[in-house]
Amino acid sequence: MTPSRLFFNSSIIRQNLRQHGWIGIIYALGLLFALPVQMFTRETHSSLPQEIKNLFQIGNGIQSLFIVVFPVAAGLFLLYYLQGKSPSDLWHGLPFRREHLLATHLLSGLLLLLPPVWLTAAVTAVVRQWGGNMFSYEGADIWSWCLMVSLLTIFLFCFSVFVGICTGQSIVQGIITYILLLLPAFLILLMNSHLSVYLYGYPYVYNVNSNAEIWSPLMHIMNIAANPFSVKEVWIYGALSVVFIIMSFLLYRKRHVEKAGQAIAFTAFNPLFKAGVMFCAMLICGTYFTSGKQQLGWVIGGYAIGALIGYVVAEMILRKTWQIFTRRVPLEWAVYTVLISLLLYIPASGLTGYENRVPSNDKISGVFAGGNYWMRDYSQDTLANLPIDQDPFSSDKDYIEAVRKLHLALAAVRPERNSQSVANYTRYQSFTLAYQLNNSRKLVREYLVPVKGFEPELKAVMETEAYKSEAYQMFQLEENTYRIRLSNRDKVVDISNPVEIAEFKEILKREILNMSFEEQTSDRTPQAYIEVYSDQKQNVNRSSLFYEWKPFYQELESWLVEKGYADRVRTTSAEIKSAEIMKDDFDGRISYEELYNPEKHVELARSEKRTAVTADKNFITSILEHERDFAARNGMILVRMEYKNGNTEYVQLEDSDLTPALRALLP
Repeated sequence: MTPSRLFFNSSIIRQNLRQHGWIGIIYALGLLFALPVQMFTRETHSSLPQEIKNLFQIGNGIQSLFIVVFPVAAGLFLLYYLQGKSPSDLWHGLPFRREHLLATHLLSGLLLLLPPVWLTAAVTAVVRQWGGNMFSYEGADIWSWCLMVSLLTIFLFCFSVFVGICTGQSIVQGIITYILLLLPAFLILLMNSHLSVYLYGYPYVYNVNSNAEIWSPLMHIMNIAANPFSVKEVWIYGALSVVFIIMSFLLYRKRHVEKAGQAIAFTAFNPLFKAGVMFCAMLICGTYFTSGKQQLGWVIGGYAIGALIGYVVAEMILRKTWQIFTRRVPLEWAVYTVLISLLLYIPASGLTGYENRVPSNDKISGVFAGGNYWMRDYSQDTLANLPIDQDPFSSDKDYIEAVRKLHLALAAVRPERNSQSVANYTRYQSFTLAYQLNNSRKLVREYLVPVKGFEPELKAVMETEAYKSEAYQMFQLEENTYRIRLSNRDKVVDISNPVEIAEFKEILKREILNMSFEEQTSDRTPQAYIEVYSDQKQNVNRSSLFYEWKPFYQELESWLVEKGYADRVRTTSAEIKSAEIMKDDFDGRISYEELYNPEKHVELARSEKRTAVTADKNFITSILEHERDFAARNGMILVRMEYKNGNTEYVQLEDSDLTPALRALLP
């Protein structure tokens, strides 16, 4: 007997193709509409075809929708006979071994799903040179698309079949299939929220942005245009497809026919199902109840309610009835709750030493300190293809030691931000500390560091060239620039002369490198904002950078004055009609909800006759030279400036900023 006769039955295959052929037809039409048809229906103002990095960029995500729906649907319909008692008895009464049946249905599914992919790839190749095609791509892009979609189609179909064998209802099979495809990312989000509440320094933003999507096949497929699968991920999904096929054969041999109609076909999976549902419910309720309340009672109550809801839901699904209460229910619920609580408590406790873990110097090969590290978190393969000055990690030993000292101080003191303490306003610096270790692993922490009390440690870090180069993206100032724009409210100045652009960038780099710690943490209002436009031919994904013309950039100010740009963009006293100045003493007399509404501060001061209005240009010039951003700080000097064009602006001054004449003006 030949292998084809042994494992595949042509009659069953023909029956499947006749009965479920509509799946393949719609899948083919959908892919053809989402890819080749979209190439000719896209509206564009340019007559030149658009260059794309991969074919998934065409169609605005429509391709992903078809890819995640039809392979799963094929698994649902082809295994429908397993989920009903009558069809299950009929099929299993045929003179075929179970391996024979499953292999035949698997082959039927692949015959339904793969030809549409290959047909779409062939049509895409044929129309590549046709007139009216608004996209430019190569033959290699077509091969890459075809292989990737074929692999994802096989993976999703095999996974749907595996879930179908483990479940006993088609609706449960579909729901659980998509839940499991989303579950890894969902659990990462929940665990990140859970751990960020209890672990000081836990890098919530970094972990969510760098880990969530890649662990969810469904999310990754939906974002495949922007984040294509790597070669490593391709091999992983291929291996998983083989694993699910093998597991399907093994489990199908042990599946009882009478389990058709049950939610879970294997009773051995029931405890895992209950624990999974309770785990997710406890995380959701626990995070919800502890987000606003940190009292122990709210914490315990939140997780207990989540455990109860999860257990009840899981039991009702498994028993297919709401009458689930028996004598064993309270004890079983308590056992599950205790075990899952330990699973949640241990990682979030101090038992692991997470909060005090600071690597020693001899284990560190590079360090990063600054904000938004997740946007600069390159893999080692990516770093190898980038210029050395774009590596976010610095190997400077002095800088590494400075960052370690800051980290040690934060781990020892653990400062917490008190959002209600506005009267004793303290500025904060957002810091991500990332270490590249010698074993190629990374250690990442996120902190909100108060400036007050950590001046020595912050100064040692923030005044280094390594920190400034990364924090102010100075490496990007080395790129070709075709325009620099200075803007301030409705005033704009463009610098396009190549010589002036080069001079401006060199001065700006010196100003940034010369900034002191005090200047970097100052709340002085910028005189203008600087937008540096990089050469778009070399950087299609990054067209402009943003900087500030800070009031202490003396060399830059002199250059702008010399070129005649300064007064064309910065605010001058001639533009201001009047300034209303007052001592901002609001402690206890303004509600927290209205605290950051400066007009309420002005109304309070007016009612207490603590304001003075001036139109003196010398006074206004002095205010402009020392103005700071409004931050609702008690005891500051608040100024309401009315412009001649009708606009209003609120700024603040320190008491030390006042000239004797301005101080005398205050009531």
